[in-house]
Amino acid sequence: MAKMPHIQLDESIGATAAILPGDPARVDVIAKYLTDVREETFNREYKSITGTYKGRRILAISTGMGGPSTAICVEELADLGVKDMIRIGSCGALQKDLELGQLVICSRAVCDDGTSQSYLGYLNYSHPELCEMMRVPDEEADETEEKGTEAEEAGTDGTETGAGEEAMNLAWADLTLVRKCLKAAEELGAANTIGSTRSHDALYLPAKGMLDEFYSGQGVSASDMETAALFAVGEARGVRTCSILNVVVEWKKDIKEGISSYKGGEDKAAEGEKNEIIVALEALAAAQE
Repeated sequence: MAKMPHIQLDESIGATAAILPGDPARVDVIAKYLTDVREETFNREYKSITGTYKGRRILAISTGMGGPSTAICVEELADLGVKDMIRIGSCGALQKDLELGQLVICSRAVCDDGTSQSYLGYLNYSHPELCEMMRVPDEEADETEEKGTEAEEAGTDGTETGAGEEAMNLAWADLTLVRKCLKAAEELGAANTIGSTRSHDALYLPAKGMLDEFYSGQGVSASDMETAALFAVGEARGVRTCSILNVVVEWKKDIKEGISSYKGGEDKAAEGEKNEIIVALEALAAAQE
């Protein structure tokens, strides 16, 4: 098989599991936790290495920011036979009890981004004829709803939806990976919660404060830009996915200041980054079939 056009990888990677940071610089951090590390490639936003963790060969590849680049990465990895994918990234808290460095293990994502809406048939196209043409068939919509119902019925591990989420368009993680992430976080002693994230496309939207207030009131845990796309493409391609988000901006704190502090490697947020890497690697190793 020829190399994938964007991630510039082929089947020689020899990995069926992937850890997906957004930032290319985080790939170098992940390398410190792997053995037999091999540098693969760096094309556009996609920097990649392979290495071994507890007997499983794992690919680490950055996705860049936002749903479109994440979806391209997941699609091309699926073509190469990667079956398990866990995103590690940062988020802003939408609940006041979430602290810097705490991990949000996402069982679901609110689809406020164009990519996940496109895959799941929610997108409001600019022409009404397209809205009807691109609508997901009822049987496929039912499958997505059933996946959500199964997650809610799982019950006691926090996968049930928040108070106002029943009316939202959601994309879902794989429950097996969610539970393995939860177990790994508990064993590590990392502060964590199971919850949801609102994935969106506009970090500096003037109305963001109003939207954050609304979704906070509906019980949504956090806000990011990639998780819904990961879950939606994973569902479309039959890939198991999960997302672990590190709180780098607390509720109602300044976005720019929080992100700048995180990039500077300060305190709790830096500890959260280390924890999310370990949790993801432990979960992927445990998920090996």
